Amino acid sequence: MQREKSESNLMRVSKKDIQHLKIALLLPCLNEELTLAKVIRDFRTEIPNLDIYVFDNGSTDSSREIAKAEGARVVLVPRKGKGNVVRRMFEVVEADLYIMVDSDDTYDPKGVWQLLAPVLAGEAEMAVGSRQAQSTNAFRKFHQFGNQLIIRLINTIFNSSFTDICSGYRVMTHYFVKNIPLLRNGFEVETELTVYSLMNGFSIKELPLAYGERPLNSHSKLKTFSDGYKVLLTIVWLMRDLRPLLFFSMVSIGLTSVGFMTIHSLFQNNLFLQMLVAVAAVGLFTTGLILNTLNVKFSELQVLYRRQYQTRKPIVISNTTLFMEEESCNPKLSAVPNV
Repeated sequence: MQREKSESNLMRVSKKDIQHLKIALLLPCLNEELTLAKVIRDFRTEIPNLDIYVFDNGSTDSSREIAKAEGARVVLVPRKGKGNVVRRMFEVVEADLYIMVDSDDTYDPKGVWQLLAPVLAGEAEMAVGSRQAQSTNAFRKFHQFGNQLIIRLINTIFNSSFTDICSGYRVMTHYFVKNIPLLRNGFEVETELTVYSLMNGFSIKELPLAYGERPLNSHSKLKTFSDGYKVLLTIVWLMRDLRPLLFFSMVSIGLTSVGFMTIHSLFQNNLFLQMLVAVAAVGLFTTGLILNTLNVKFSELQVLYRRQYQTRKPIVISNTTLFMEEESCNPKLSAVPNV
């Protein structure tokens, strides 16, 4: 994972460069009637040939009507949770490039060119807008603290250098979208998306982009404590699933330390209990070792599958082949109807 420090080394992308590409704008939506129309218009101004999809997660206001009036395709996602929305996006939309951004008008549409540049240059399969607050109210106090905590945990556990795990502004290739597994149902999907990208060998670039505050009477759907707890739990489960040797080794060491201290202080160094703790610790470590081996073998199978069943498709800008995007041999899904 790399992070761009400035714009000086980015390829310049113009509207003419991408006019032959099929680009989808994916907007998750839940009661965003105050901002949705502006977001659609602003992005259409930047990229006129966008295919715009609004994935509505049960809005009770006029968001759906506004989206239709603005010419966007509306896709209903009845199961609550941003994870369900993102998973549905990736399942049904076919495009060369995907722009995913929140519908709350906190992200700068002009920043899309910065995100497109490394993807089109073949430097990244996903470009992420690392949020740079433009006012003191852009982040809620506990949200900022939680985001920094999550970043430090992810960077420590998975040996990365991310600066913003929970950004809602991303540009992705077709190959990336169709080959990333997503299982979480809520806001923790952004953490899952980043970690799976890292562990599956996808190249990621972060670029600092302006992040503003929500308009008056527009409210975040993120619940500070309950969603924060889910994100932390997701990190634990991802560590268990993707770094099993580290996870079970830590549990084994913790069990051994606590177990022997407890036995020493309460049971006068009972030999049977000491042996029981030792056997449990060895069992946990062995479990981690076995799962780690299975993970390695599964990763090898993934690589072989991609090599066997994917074809290469060049994307050309200004008569120069910038990178080769993987495209599935499987037939494309049918067009998404406007509900």
